[in-house]
Amino acid sequence: MVSMHSLRRGCAALGFPTLALAFAACASTRPAEEVLGATSADSSVKQSATEPTDEPLDLATQTREVRDRSATSSRTLLEAARADDAGYDALMEAARALTIDADLRVRSALALDPGATDLPSPDALIAAEDDLPGDLKAEVRSLSTTIEELTERALELRPDDPDARLYRTLGMGLTLWSLPVVQAMGSGATRALPGEIKSLAAEHPALEGAAPLRLAGRFKTRAPWPLRDLETGRDQLERACELAPIPLNLLFLGDAQWLCGDEEAAVATWQRATTAEADEETSDTAPLVRELARLRVLSAEAQT
Repeated sequence: MVSMHSLRRGCAALGFPTLALAFAACASTRPAEEVLGATSADSSVKQSATEPTDEPLDLATQTREVRDRSATSSRTLLEAARADDAGYDALMEAARALTIDADLRVRSALALDPGATDLPSPDALIAAEDDLPGDLKAEVRSLSTTIEELTERALELRPDDPDARLYRTLGMGLTLWSLPVVQAMGSGATRALPGEIKSLAAEHPALEGAAPLRLAGRFKTRAPWPLRDLETGRDQLERACELAPIPLNLLFLGDAQWLCGDEEAAVATWQRATTAEADEETSDTAPLVRELARLRVLSAEAQT
């Protein structure tokens, strides 16, 4: 049976990139197995030329090792989940693994390559996820569409299961984020996603590190008009942080506060995120999230 510990770890990605519906170069997808077969040497994670040492690993090296382990685990679990007779546990283990892998790809691109010699403004750092390269979005789309497939099968076995609904919602959001705008706007998911996020937040607010509230708050603060509602999103993220003051929740709350014009509160919240303890569910991406918060603090301080 899938343990709550292993299942919940996938929710590191449940602060998925926002539904900005930016253009991507191409909407076609490769098989998830092919995406997972590429090592971090082919990815955005920079290689280190240093010899082994007893010193603590730098963030890029640490991230590369975590991503390699994630890809290996994901391939194994996905192979089991592809079986026609795969049960709920196998399906959800694979969905969880793909969730972690997708999130690691996005967070590492954001944290390890801010994209300019001079540190961008906080607004630019917040919006950076919308401008990630098309090839990275295509990789994430390959994983997210597979997450959707796996969780749909899981829901056939356990209708209305909250964990399966949560991962399916994540897959939908990631897929929309990665699509060209015309395709995204024409997708039925653009109509289904807001309602499902709202339902999960109302029915299961504390589930998996307050992931439904995090989803709801992030969606409201980063979705395009007319879906955006900064104040409501900020309030939902405040509730998420009350239930689970982990780095990811705090990072997103700080973003919401900044976008609402409360810059002093935002910097204080981002500062909390740089030292906050992650739960076991978000431990893989926590170092990257802390780095994203640190960059926001430095950028805000540079503007004063």
